[in-house]
Formats: sequence, structure tokens, C-alpha cells
Amino acid sequence: MKNVYMVQVSNASEGCYFLPYAAGLLVNYAFKSEIIAKNYCFKRFIFRKENIDECVSSLEDPFFVGFSNSIWCSNYNKALAAAIKKAYPQCLILFGGKELPRSNAYLEDYSYIDFLIHLEGMEAFRSLLESLATDRPAFDAIRNLSYRDKNGPVMNVVELPQTADYPSPYLDGVFEPLMNDRRYRFVTAIETNRGCPFTCSYCDFDSSCTKVRMRKLEDVLQEIDWVGRHKIDYLVCNDANFGLFDRDYTIAEKLVETKQKYGFPIKLQVSAAKADTPMVFRINKLLNEYGMSKGATISFQTLAEDALFNVGRKNIPLERYTELMALYNEYNIPTFTDMILGLPGETYDSFCEGICKLLAAGQHTSIYVYSCDILTNTPLWQKSYQEKYKIKTMRVPFAQYHCDNVVSEEIPEYADEIIETSTMTRADFGRAKLFSVVVQCFHCFGLLQAFAMYLYTETGLAYTEFYKALIDWLQTHRQSVCGAAFVETESQINGYLHGKMINPYTDPVYGNIVWPLEEAAYLQIILEFDRFYAEIEDFLKPFAFDPAVYKGLMQYQKSIIKMPGVRERAVRLDYDFYAYFRNIYMNKPLPLEKKPNVTVFRDSNIPDNLKDYSKIVVWYGRKGDKNMYKDVTVSYGTDA
Repeated sequence: MKNVYMVQVSNASEGCYFLPYAAGLLVNYAFKSEIIAKNYCFKRFIFRKENIDECVSSLEDPFFVGFSNSIWCSNYNKALAAAIKKAYPQCLILFGGKELPRSNAYLEDYSYIDFLIHLEGMEAFRSLLESLATDRPAFDAIRNLSYRDKNGPVMNVVELPQTADYPSPYLDGVFEPLMNDRRYRFVTAIETNRGCPFTCSYCDFDSSCTKVRMRKLEDVLQEIDWVGRHKIDYLVCNDANFGLFDRDYTIAEKLVETKQKYGFPIKLQVSAAKADTPMVFRINKLLNEYGMSKGATISFQTLAEDALFNVGRKNIPLERYTELMALYNEYNIPTFTDMILGLPGETYDSFCEGICKLLAAGQHTSIYVYSCDILTNTPLWQKSYQEKYKIKTMRVPFAQYHCDNVVSEEIPEYADEIIETSTMTRADFGRAKLFSVVVQCFHCFGLLQAFAMYLYTETGLAYTEFYKALIDWLQTHRQSVCGAAFVETESQINGYLHGKMINPYTDPVYGNIVWPLEEAAYLQIILEFDRFYAEIEDFLKPFAFDPAVYKGLMQYQKSIIKMPGVRERAVRLDYDFYAYFRNIYMNKPLPLEKKPNVTVFRDSNIPDNLKDYSKIVVWYGRKGDKNMYKDVTVSYGTDA
């Protein structure tokens, strides 16, 4: 029997790893072949970044090792593959995955790699092992395979299969040995279909995958039950557009039913359908009612028309987005909106204005801003595309946040990120990145949200003006709590623009987790919460506030932020701020009423300690708008 190993590694988060789903699909499908079952022994999955020497020593006479290659593990994979080949020269090495160029480049550059599988690999992997089990292996008829013959590297026909309906590794028991290993905990993914009808140039959903291929609904529903029975608390749906099909509501119902039955999965992360459909809202409403949603996705990526044209994307109209935000806010369904910094055609001004248009449209709770990675095999990856838009990239250490801080012990991974285009200089890129961090920290995390919304509504002060003024204040008040946090943020961004790694922010009170810049700044400010609000008055008071309103607004602003262990907070106010802001969220602004009241904020689930607070409220809760109180009651009257 020939020994087979599969490598699909992920970074740990407090000892929790992703199950190697893609590798599991390959193994499960291949070993249903009688030829493979009779000739091979599958030994194990390598799912974490083990010490290279120890990992190689643990292998038992390996005949074949397959690697799933992604941006977060590419260099680790290469190092491990080279070490295996050195120790076992006859061992055959296969690379596949999204980080694999659709060419023979890896065979030309890395002598220790024997085979490549492009696009989806189930059929090719199975056929390859079957052929290797014969006396005279032949590879020329295996689609999606690259290999070497006597004349050098050969790349066969590359095409997508017509089906996505392969046997489930969950249901067929492939992962049971891992689930029975009590040393580890796992999160995992499911997919209900494959493909995406859209062709955005920055996305690594292959542009030839525009036909969406469905998996059997019954298998999907049984997989969800498997997730619940195995007590997996965090589930990712790999669909590009969940909610695009009517049957997705049945899947959502199964998720809710499973959580009610087993208590798991606790949270679900999905990429909602880009199309504006009633089904997307129905699904998000259902998941939110049962506390499973991490937030409904309503993505834009950019609001600059030139950038949208250049990347082949079409957004919903901003007017419709405003209506959707009011609808979701009315039902207390949290939403989040993604933006990408660095798309060709974007300028510094258009980027900042785009973010603030989202705020004006009602997205006050969660905006995520990502730098634009050049993902392998995307149109953006092509040299001709980069030359057309004068794209310049920087190879920077790849940062995976919310993982254990073990950077010094790991083989570094890298990403090529856009830092300059024909419409945005490198300096403007840095300014835009700083602006995005400030908005995410102070507005979306709520620290100054009430003040910014009040000034916009009452005086017409644009959100761009408010937050650019805040940046100016931070830069001249570097000894303040928030000023010190953003001195570090600026330093990190400046280093990043010159190819340096953004140093991971960790603090023992928050565990050993690595935090992104905006969350890091927020967590630093929270440690000196009262001092922050005392100091920030120097920035706020010059704005046009009625003194009586200002005093109450400050009380309200401080009260809406959840703090560790504070499960109930009551504040006596002269104005009905809760109703005022609630109306703004629903796009129905009304004048602020002077109406004496006691406003009570509650959340019985706020953790007592900072470590759990940071995980539950800031990390898990960010897309779900969990860092501000939503259970609010108001009692009116002077004696309330």
C-alpha cells in the first residue's frame, strides 16, 4: 500500500483550526475508486503549521503528498514540500489551490514539485492516483493537470467540471479521526453551490465560473446537521452569493433548526448575494432572530464610477442602499459594507467621500476597508492590466488577524498589494488608509458616532469634514489617549508603504490574539475610557453645539458603548436622544425633542473580563454591531 498525505494548513486562533475541507473533498472522492482503495493508504491530514523537521520525521514512507496552496500558507507549503523531497526523493509532490498560477511556472521554478492541478481538482486528483497505481502511468489525458515529460513541463487542457455535486467528506466520515482528537478544536466551511455570475477583476472566483453549479440540497442539509452534532461553533458558507436562490431559505431554516437542537453552530459567516432580492432580506431576518448572523453583507467595494467601470462591477443605486439600510435598521438587523482601497480609478477624495456617503446613507455600524491584494489568476494579476492603470504593488508580509501571535516562529507569507495607481499616489494611499481606520474606529465602533451624526443632521457638517478634522486634532494631540493610539497607527501605515510588516498588536489583557489597526486603536482607547472622553472634549466643543444639548449628548454617547461587565446602565437625560438617533437610523430624521427621561441600556451577555469582551464584542460582534447597546428602554417624565 502506498502512503498518501494531504496538506491544507491554517493559522490557529486560540488553538482552533479550520478543518481541511478542500483536501477532504479530494480524499473522499478519490478513495471511492476501487483502484485507489486497493493500492493506497491515506495516512493523515496536515492541517496546522507544524515544525517542518518534526512534520517530515512523522511521515511514514510517503509515496504522495498533496498541498492546497493559499496566500496564507504558500511559503510554508513550499518549505515543507522541499524538505519532504529532500528526505524522501521518490515521494511525489502535488500542488493545487487558488494561489497556484494557471501555468507551468511552479514546475519551472520548483524542482521538488512533480504535479500541478489547476481549478477544481476532484477528477484530476482521482485520475492521477489511479494512473500512478499502474505499471505504466500516463498523464496526457488528465484534464487540469500539469506534469513533466522528457521534454519538460506539460500543461493539459484546463476546464471546469460540469458538476459541483461531489460526495461529502463530512457525511462519509473522512474527518472523524480529527474530530475525535481532543487536542484540537475546529471551525469549518460548507458550500451549497460553486461559481459566481459576476466577473469583478479583483476577485479570485474564476471568471469562467459564471455558471453556478448546485450541490444536492439533501447533502447540504445533512452537513449542517453534522456541524451541529460535532459542536462546531463557527461556520463559514463558501458560496459567493448566498440568498441568490429560493432554496437558500430552506438552508437558513435548517441552520436555525440545528442551532435550536444542538446549540451549534453559534455563528454563521456568509457572503450574501450581490443582487438586491427580497430573499436576502428574509434570510438575514431569520438568522438575526436566532442570533446566528454575523451581519448582513451589503457591499460596494467602491463608489467611484471610474473605478467601478475599471474593475467590471455594478453596484446597487445609492438611493436603494439608503432604503435597504432603513429597512434593516428598522428590524434591528445588523449590516456591514465592504470597501476596497486601491482600485484603479479611485482617488483619495473619491475614496473618503465614498465612505462618508455610506454613513450618510445609514451605514453607521460596520464598514470594513481592505487593501487590494493582487490575487493569483485574477484579471488584476495580469501584467497588461497593471500597465494599463499604472498599478504599482508592494510585497508586504501577509497579515492574518484574530489568530494566535506566533509570527516570529513561522515562515513568513507575503501578499502583493496595490499601493499606487494612475489616480492615487502612494502618499494619498497612506492618507486614505489612515482615514479609513479613523472612521472605522470612531464611527463604526461608536466612540464619536452620536456627535458626528448630530452635527451632520443639525448643521449639515459633512462626515468627511468631521473625521478629517479629527485626524488633524489627533496629530496635534499625540499625548492624548486616542492621539497616542494613532501615532502608532500612522507609524504602522508609513512602514507598510515601504514594505514593512504591520507589527501585530497584542495585549495580554486581550489574550494572545492579533488585532487589525482599527480594532487595536479601539481596544487601546477602551482601557482608558473616561480619560478619552475627558480629553476629546477639546476637539468637540468648538463645533456648533447648544451647551444644554452638548452635555446630554456626551452622557448619551458614553452610555451607548458596551463596557466589560456593565450589563445595565441608566442615564437621566433632558432630551430624547434615543428616539432622535433611532429615527436617523431609519432615514426618518425628526427634530430632537426636549423630553426629560431615564434611558436604560441593557445586555445580559456582556463578559466580565477584557479577554472575553474583546473576543465576543469586538471580534465576533463587529459585523453584528455588538459593541453598542441595542436593548434600550426609555421612561419619560421628570420623575422617571
